[in-house]
Amino acid sequence: MLGRIVSFIHEQGSVAGIQLAHAGRKASTHRPWETPGAISEAEGGWKKVVAPSAVAFADTYPMPQALTTEGIQEVVSAFAAAARRACQAGFRVLEIHGAHGYLIHEFLSPLSNKRADNYGGSFENRTRLCREIVAAVRSTWPKELPLFVRISSTDWIERAWDVDDSVGLARQLKSMGVDLIDCSSGGNVPHAKIPVGPGYQTAFATVSAAKPKS
Repeated sequence: MLGRIVSFIHEQGSVAGIQLAHAGRKASTHRPWETPGAISEAEGGWKKVVAPSAVAFADTYPMPQALTTEGIQEVVSAFAAAARRACQAGFRVLEIHGAHGYLIHEFLSPLSNKRADNYGGSFENRTRLCREIVAAVRSTWPKELPLFVRISSTDWIERAWDVDDSVGLARQLKSMGVDLIDCSSGGNVPHAKIPVGPGYQTAFATVSAAKPKS
């Protein structure tokens, strides 16, 4: 089915791209513009929702299970497998979604990542999953095709994931073969005060000499 969609897009003179994501603790929920909150198993919801830590996004969302090290590696392998399928289907651009409170962002932010192992605590540890996914996807995705990563440049909360961290991560990802950082923001906690307005996120794409926190 995806191959047919790709063929149609290319026939119109456009280039087909695909975004790969894992919703993490935001999975198995109703569409946000409908009744908010978790979908029960009786309604077809997931039996298990996973995240870096057992911390729910909100009271009405599922309580996630903290991923084991083995579970983390399964996620990394799944991203690589999805990239292979995307290539086989004919997509020419691939973006890894690491923003908006989805799984990768949940690992990046200390607001949702309370781990005490190699995937939690320091900047280096909290960015480990993102780097492992990028490395796995880049090893599968053809070198001549662009790889994007979407990030939330800030959590809009003090002492959380911020622009300095995003700059540090972007520098690491550049050396790993990421061609573009798609700068968004927010989405990891429901109580963040975001100054929404025209162009309110464009400054995040400005090159900065800031250094990431340890």
